[in-house]
This record gives sequence, structure tokens and C-alpha cells, in this order.
Amino acid sequence: MTKIMGICGYSGSGKTTLLKKLILQLKARNVRFAVIKHSHHDMDIDIPGKDSYELRKSGAEQIIVASSHRWALITETPNNPPNLTDLVKQFSDVDLVLVEGFKDAAITKIVCHRQANNKALFYDSHTIAIASDVHLVDEIKWFDIDDVELISNFIQCYLHNNASIP
Repeated sequence: MTKIMGICGYSGSGKTTLLKKLILQLKARNVRFAVIKHSHHDMDIDIPGKDSYELRKSGAEQIIVASSHRWALITETPNNPPNLTDLVKQFSDVDLVLVEGFKDAAITKIVCHRQANNKALFYDSHTIAIASDVHLVDEIKWFDIDDVELISNFIQCYLHNNASIP
């Protein structure tokens, strides 16, 4: 069964920076994973003027763009925004799906926080750790946001047996 772990926090909290470093660490450890990135903006990965864009804009609800190096499935969801469960089902042959964003989702998560953001620390009952530049709470596991190796160890322990490191 694929496990899901969110890397959550407010904008500017270091989510993407941490995730990029975690990807390198987990890849080096042969962890099979995928990433879902949430966007609050209306995003488009297709380019106006390209055939795939024109076909989609003509009314195709789904289109796959494929080359010898990669492929992408584009699905229009104007009246039915995708939910995280459906997105996770799109992946195969992975042990872990890392999710950047979706902070309100009921998934296991590591919350990123930076004191310079001047925002209150966000966490909920699904938070298993906080990665921050300052230790703010004692009841949840805390990591220095720059200690990527220790955070990777924690994720790998969670992945293999739901146990946390001391």
C-alpha cells in the first residue's frame, strides 16, 4: 500500500526547498516515490500554439503529450476539482507519495515553519513532525529545517514501519 506524507506550511516556510533536498536524499536511499504539488493558481503546463494545447482547447477533456523522454496527462476539471485521493491513484510502482501543500488534508504531514514569516505555527492532529528554524512546541517531534538527513531518516522509518526515530 502506498503511503502518503505531506510537506505543508505557509508560503515562504521552506516547503519546496526542503522537498528538493529530501528528494535527493530519498532517491539516494532507493526509495520509490512520487510527488504531488498543489497550486493555488490556475496553472497550465501546455503551451498556446502547440498542437496539444489546441486539441485540448478544442474540447478534449484529457490529452497525453508524449516524447521519448517523458509523458504528461492533462485532464480538464472545470466543475470537479481533483481530490488528493484521486491524484494519488494516478501513480504506480511507488512506496511513498510526497505531497507539497494540501495542508488541510487529513494526511500524515511534516509542517514547515520559518520564524521570519511572522505567521503562527500551523499544525493539526495529522502532524507527526515540525521542520523549523525555531523550536516552538514540545508535544510534536521537531527537526531543524536544515537537517535534511535526520528528516530523511524519520521519513524512511515512517515508510518502513510507521515507527519514528528517537
